[in-house]
Amino acid sequence: MKKTIFTGLLALAVVAGACVTVGAASAVRATIQATLSPDVTVKYNGEVQVMKDVNGNAVYPILYNGTTYLPIRAVSDMLGLPVNWVGETRTVELGTVGPKSFLSVTDAGTKTTSGNVSKWVKVLNKDELPGRGDFGEGLAVHSEAIKADSYSALQTTKTKFRLDGAYSVLSFTAYNCSEYTARVQILDGSTSSVLWSAAIGAGESLYVAAVDISRSREVEFAVDLTNVPVGTRGIYDAIYVCDPLVS
Repeated sequence: MKKTIFTGLLALAVVAGACVTVGAASAVRATIQATLSPDVTVKYNGEVQVMKDVNGNAVYPILYNGTTYLPIRAVSDMLGLPVNWVGETRTVELGTVGPKSFLSVTDAGTKTTSGNVSKWVKVLNKDELPGRGDFGEGLAVHSEAIKADSYSALQTTKTKFRLDGAYSVLSFTAYNCSEYTARVQILDGSTSSVLWSAAIGAGESLYVAAVDISRSREVEFAVDLTNVPVGTRGIYDAIYVCDPLVS
């Protein structure tokens, strides 16, 4: 069995727990022929490993010029090491490299909104931030945010993000810019189990230092307003989850 275009696979010799960064040495690329080898057995600590990609599909070693190459994400999962791909610099990061922007290591999010149309967006323009109470100055210190807006009384706004790598902790600061109490939840996107939940009063903010996401490949944010009078319509003030970081 042949694989004709072979890029992005690395031969690994990794000490578990070490932080390793692999970048592109040059812009030179080559197209080669290599042998995909599902008959090659990989053992770790004496146990046979079934290697899989981020979607759970089986992946196999590749043989080229007498060297066996292993898919780096499969090996990182086997060793329990976080792995991250930085597309801008074409860099593979193994191990803990410090907090990273949650929005930079996820996809753009999949809206799963019930009720009226709402949106979660990455905020870059400070002019988009609201001025309710003291939030104009408070929000201005943040570089990015996930924003939920356009509510109805019975609406829950949800969006699901797929993580590009394995991370353990999520931190953020949440601002409730509405005039009603907001319930903000972080859920496991695959199981819908609640990882963290809190009620944030109207005009209040909350810093959350650590939400355990170590077992989550997908993270879902959910917001609903809890004390809206019956019959209220057209609520457009936002809840902001600012500078979400993962490590």
